Amino acid sequence: MPAEQQLWVGKPSLKVLTADLLWALLFALALGLGVAFVFAPVLAAIARISDAAARGIASNRPGFSLAAVVFVVFVAGQRFVRLVWRGLVLRSHSYRLSNQRLLVESGVFSRTIDEIDLRTVDDITFHQRPLERMLGVGRIGIVSSEPGPDGSRRAGVRAELVGVSDPRTARETIRNAAYEASGKQVFMRPT
Repeated sequence: MPAEQQLWVGKPSLKVLTADLLWALLFALALGLGVAFVFAPVLAAIARISDAAARGIASNRPGFSLAAVVFVVFVAGQRFVRLVWRGLVLRSHSYRLSNQRLLVESGVFSRTIDEIDLRTVDDITFHQRPLERMLGVGRIGIVSSEPGPDGSRRAGVRAELVGVSDPRTARETIRNAAYEASGKQVFMRPT
């Protein structure tokens, strides 16, 4: 086996979160507008119940307004906090391909390294959603088999590389390295 040489290094692109960011912004806008349109009619309906309710609404209106704003910020803010966390998790991933193995490193606080011997790679999948296609990112799945305790081979998706920039080129690089490592013939036609 030749000496190990690094062929490709990658990190997920935050472009993968574009659709989630757009949905979070639309949700925040819709929630804010919904509360704004419902706020005054609800307070007016409560004030019509009795004179005491009307006086309570009039004297506490600034507090109710603040509560409505806090509600919108809290509910919409949760989506943005989750989005920021997903961005941190995504950016904690890194991919390294050599002529012998593929390393997938992940973890925000602790680190995990998954290693796939390229000789065990059976197939490489590729997937792009429409927005990912427009943004030039995609997903690459590595299907490999490894020997089980009884000597049989179990195949399955061992790793999914998410948010890969220029995913077709990265897929071809991984595919060619896997064929080279396994001694199989490389197809000359790019897919």
